Amino acid sequence: MAHAPELPITSYRFTLIAETPATLPAFPGPTLRGALGHTLRRLVCATRMPACAPCPFRFTCAYPLLFEPYAPPDHPEAHRYARLPTPFTLEIPLELPATWEGREPPPRSLAPGEPLVFGMTLLGRAREHMPYYVHAIMEMARAGLGSPRQRFRLARAEILTPNGALNLYEADTGFLRHPPAPPTRLAPRDLSAHRVAVRFTAPARLELRDDLVYPIEFHHLIRALLQRLRALDAGYGLLDGIELPSHLAEAAQAVRRVEDRTRWLDLRRYSTRQRTAMRIGGAVGTVIYESPEGFQPFALLLALGELLHIGKLTSMGFGRMEADPQ
Repeated sequence: MAHAPELPITSYRFTLIAETPATLPAFPGPTLRGALGHTLRRLVCATRMPACAPCPFRFTCAYPLLFEPYAPPDHPEAHRYARLPTPFTLEIPLELPATWEGREPPPRSLAPGEPLVFGMTLLGRAREHMPYYVHAIMEMARAGLGSPRQRFRLARAEILTPNGALNLYEADTGFLRHPPAPPTRLAPRDLSAHRVAVRFTAPARLELRDDLVYPIEFHHLIRALLQRLRALDAGYGLLDGIELPSHLAEAAQAVRRVEDRTRWLDLRRYSTRQRTAMRIGGAVGTVIYESPEGFQPFALLLALGELLHIGKLTSMGFGRMEADPQ
């Protein structure tokens, strides 16, 4: 590839500070996503309609653009997608004890003054509404996370650039900046080695043809990445000027899984819509794959997976992955 392509993607980082003793799940992605969605809708909804689908502002409002993105009638893919893929991922730290054996991990405790840091990666037009999202995170923290509500405060919001973090908001000054969102310049690393280690740092939940996949073979990984990236491209022009060769899924069949140090992590979340607790989960840990031809043909695809995650529930932080040559 002659140059690193620029993508309509921007990454942000938020630092919350616990104001009271707090107990959160070991992986608080579902908690953060649920609280952010509820708070944002309450703050920005102008019509107070019970659902977004019939609302005249559903194509422009900050809430549906992020959480329930609808394809406008003039969208080139409107005939295929009534609803577009969610244009964000959360970057959530997962804390597992050293003695963890695959069961649901114990909750995480934070003392007053202790930070909870998480990231958010946004695609396309959703980036234009970042001030609303910062305000919603501020109000979400003030109202409290979890049950019972445990109060936090937003200490800092930052935009992540190749030259370091740029402050958007700091509680000490109370001033929110809104510079143009810089694109991400993607530069895949050299993966010509015969082995690559793929590490799932958040639960990877892969569903192919409506079947949950585990263990994860390399061709599963590549097919799931192609499926996700093509949907994001259709919705947001993600791959403008980038070609993903059609033979990659077939070529991945020749790659062997030679070492698997993953386990299935079961989590629970409460669904406010269904008013019941739901069990969700995914694979965490490291898989070593081997190919006599090396992995360079897959380098761009794996780099996009590192940036945008893989599989289902990515807006809850699921599917975060890293790929490194061995």
